Amino acid sequence: MGNNSKTTLNPTKGTKSDDPNRGMCIGFSLLIGLTMPIILGLVSMAQPRQHTHITPVAAGDVNPVDASPTPLALAQQMASGREVFANACSVCHGPNAEGVSRLGKPLRNSAFVQSTDDDAMFTLLAEGRAIDHPLNTTGALMPPRGAVGLNDEQIHDVMAYLRDMQDPSQPVASVEAWDLVGEEGGGQLAIQLDTHPGYQLYISSCAACHGEGAEGVEQLGLPLTTSGFVRGESDEGLVKFIKSGRPMWDANNTTGIDMPPKGGNPAITDEQLQQIVEYLRALQEQALASN
Repeated sequence: MGNNSKTTLNPTKGTKSDDPNRGMCIGFSLLIGLTMPIILGLVSMAQPRQHTHITPVAAGDVNPVDASPTPLALAQQMASGREVFANACSVCHGPNAEGVSRLGKPLRNSAFVQSTDDDAMFTLLAEGRAIDHPLNTTGALMPPRGAVGLNDEQIHDVMAYLRDMQDPSQPVASVEAWDLVGEEGGGQLAIQLDTHPGYQLYISSCAACHGEGAEGVEQLGLPLTTSGFVRGESDEGLVKFIKSGRPMWDANNTTGIDMPPKGGNPAITDEQLQQIVEYLRALQEQALASN
């Protein structure tokens, strides 16, 4: 009646089934492991670089850090200061800082440089000195930032250069020739060269603001007889400057008054502007020889 046949089960069959997600998990893990260092590296590179600022350690501190500039850094600063002086300062103070009559005082072995601290020196170079400043004894404008827009780093460089040219063992330079406050006009020299070809052109186009003798007019035009700007510019540069003028918003405009193109005379030609420039050169030659 009964079939006693036994069903034999394979104990290994069906006990080990493949997980369909196992391969995917392994692949994803490998992908993360390989790409994570690259991702972290890119994130690190994208962070802004932090500049290290070394603060000098006060005397008595434990393990002080030497924050002194390296010889290379000092040499670089000196070279930069020399270049800044040549480009922005020498036109008024002379190529060797010996001074220029009626313009800039001597700066080599200067009592002023030796007695003025860094903060006051920086302020003077950054802000300049107006012709009516109580300490301006020449009547010549000292323009802010060398009239060329020197940045703070360049000012510090030229300060270092000025400090380096001081020799305390030598007598300080005399500035008596630059003490012109007692003169009529407070050092603002008026000269008229009425036989010069450019005289009438100057009178008709420039004198209303700069004075008939180019001595300057208060709150209008600066003196031109002792202008370092005129002295330092080329003829071509001056013609271009007069032709375009200088608006009141220009960073180098120290009066706050518009200088109109062509002196407000649109009919004036380039040849006539050149004659005005030659007249200004003759005025300055006379002014510098008069001291």
